[in-house]
Amino acid sequence: MRKSISASDKLNAEKKRDIAFSLLVVFAAFALYANSLGNGFVWDDDIVIIANSTQRNSALALFRGIDAGRDTDLTPYYRPLTLLTFLIEDRLHGLNPFLMHFLNVLFHAANAFLVYRLARFLLNDNYAALLAGMLFAAHPINSEAVDFISGGRNTLLACLFVLSAYLLHSRSADKQNLAGAVAGSVLFLAALFSKETALGLLPFIIVLESSRRRSETSGSRLRSYGRLLPYVVFTIVYFILRGTALSGAGVRLEILPGLGTRLLDNLYIIPRYLLTVIWPPLLSPRYYVPDDLHLVALPLLAAWIGILCVLAWLFTRGRSRAAFFGLSWIAIFWLPVSGIVPFPSAEMADRYFYVPAIGLWIIVADQVARFLPSNALARKRAYGVVALFLLVLAGMTVLRNIEWRSDIALFSGLVKQYPEQAFGHHNLGCAYLDKAGDLDSAEREFERALELDPFFPRLRTQLGYVRLLKGDYEGALHHYNEAVSQNPFDAEALLNRAMALDNLGRYEEAAVDYRRFLAAPGNELPRARPQAEARLYELSR
Repeated sequence: MRKSISASDKLNAEKKRDIAFSLLVVFAAFALYANSLGNGFVWDDDIVIIANSTQRNSALALFRGIDAGRDTDLTPYYRPLTLLTFLIEDRLHGLNPFLMHFLNVLFHAANAFLVYRLARFLLNDNYAALLAGMLFAAHPINSEAVDFISGGRNTLLACLFVLSAYLLHSRSADKQNLAGAVAGSVLFLAALFSKETALGLLPFIIVLESSRRRSETSGSRLRSYGRLLPYVVFTIVYFILRGTALSGAGVRLEILPGLGTRLLDNLYIIPRYLLTVIWPPLLSPRYYVPDDLHLVALPLLAAWIGILCVLAWLFTRGRSRAAFFGLSWIAIFWLPVSGIVPFPSAEMADRYFYVPAIGLWIIVADQVARFLPSNALARKRAYGVVALFLLVLAGMTVLRNIEWRSDIALFSGLVKQYPEQAFGHHNLGCAYLDKAGDLDSAEREFERALELDPFFPRLRTQLGYVRLLKGDYEGALHHYNEAVSQNPFDAEALLNRAMALDNLGRYEEAAVDYRRFLAAPGNELPRARPQAEARLYELSR
């Protein structure tokens, strides 16, 4: 006679499976990025982390100002908690790249666990929740956020605190626990201090509370409003601190100029993101939005028809609580990077999609669970297909980590992907120059960039520096003249032109450029100023 399984046994088995799936997601997220631990600093890491004067401030000072990595290139970012992690690491281990990558991987593994928990909260099927967590852990579109320390740390932290706050608040809402709401609001504030996009959590917290107020008594409603109050207070505090920091640095953020163009760019950007999700080989550290969308009108039309068909399905036959939540999550967390608020970074980057894509992974998991066959054998085969798909994504992620190991590897790949774009050649030239000391390769890449875009910012300055290092002072002078004509306040060009003139024996002209360098706005090249002052004093005697 077959022994019946009690409800408690089923519950225990469910809990054990839940723990096993949680550990599997965490292990997968960490294992897939283990080969990134030996990577070095890349791209803006030198400016944002290593040479950032802000890192020498006190922890409290980080909350009173903005990130001033370059005094001549101030940005409207107020992310003190992100900078605080760099400051702490500087004090603990002197900015060891291995340990900094290790921390990023830990954050990603923690986020993968939280995505699984969020999916478990929304989906009845823990296998579907496992799929959502594994998609987040394994998809290579997330590699930029994990591998790019300075570019991704803010995103990883914001994601960690946003998911933690939502899960904590949703759990406390069932019990009407005020302490849980306060703790959630503190995590929300930490998310805001990590990255501005965390503001997208607020509508979800409001919906959580409003959905419970409909069936509550007046006293319960008051408690519900009280649970929202800390979020409102911390949001106001955040905007006051942020506004004070930006105004103190003289940074103004104007939304209206160029707003229409930025929003229209989304007609291309949104399908382009979805294309990279479907076909990861198209992932890139740099994307290019066409100036004229008419050139890609037919592909865009086809893409948007496909997107509208998927949306129609999700609002009709594929409708579910999880699907609606996923769509809302994508839309709300997409808004901050949609161009409504301008920011000086690229129009699109993989790391921008790290948080919004959580909604996509939940939708995919929900819809896959719907179509799984009921037959046991067919279901096992379906699981095998899904597992194979995840293994392919995992392999792509491991390979993507290798591309992020150094500037030379990263920008060599970009040049292969976009050989007709000056940006890749310029940055590859900088990598050869600064990281490898390979003057010939650097000059070759700079010359190619010059052919593609004669007015690319600071390109003439870089070429002049290569010629200066080679001892070709006349060649250096030619490029520095062009650089200064394009930007009369290019401090590096002024200083190096003075040095070229000095070496050519044209001392009076050199003295003029030394003076112009010292009078240039900002505080670029601070270490060179004492030498410039000393040389100017000698020339003036």
